[in-house]
Amino acid sequence: MMVLPLFLWLFTAHCTFSSIFPLVKRLRWLLLSIFILNLWASVDFLLALRQVAMLIILILAAHLLIISTPTQDIVAALQWWLWPLKKIGLSTERLAIRLALVMDSVTVVQNLYTEKCVPNSKNPIKKISDTVTALLTQILLYAETTPLRTLEIPDLQSPPLWQWIYILLFLILIFMG
Repeated sequence: MMVLPLFLWLFTAHCTFSSIFPLVKRLRWLLLSIFILNLWASVDFLLALRQVAMLIILILAAHLLIISTPTQDIVAALQWWLWPLKKIGLSTERLAIRLALVMDSVTVVQNLYTEKCVPNSKNPIKKISDTVTALLTQILLYAETTPLRTLEIPDLQSPPLWQWIYILLFLILIFMG
């Protein structure tokens, strides 16, 4: 709770609440099911509400990270964190670049989904299949017409020593709670 005001200040500096509302709206059924399951398991309304609030804060943090950090920096950070997996033969460069490209593609697919036309059919199964078919057609057309782009990855460097203080503070807060 001590970090929440700082997080909200950072969030309002980089994002608007209207940009996060569609994300939370799309997750409304997940949030409702988590609330009901936690309410059923613990029979504590405040605990169930707290779990949903923590998930919303996690969504806000992920959105803030994606909005405020360039793709190249995310790739470099992923490579640095995944470096130990090189010892077992995993190509961390390819994995990090694929994750970054997926993050970029998600926003494009979301825009294609919101711009799609809704088919006129009374049969719900036919309506769903027509919507999926139209969306996949748009995605394939986008993939074929989009020019290739290069992604420059900065050199892998350890984070500065002062940034490790954040991790230590969060660990202390977690263990104190």
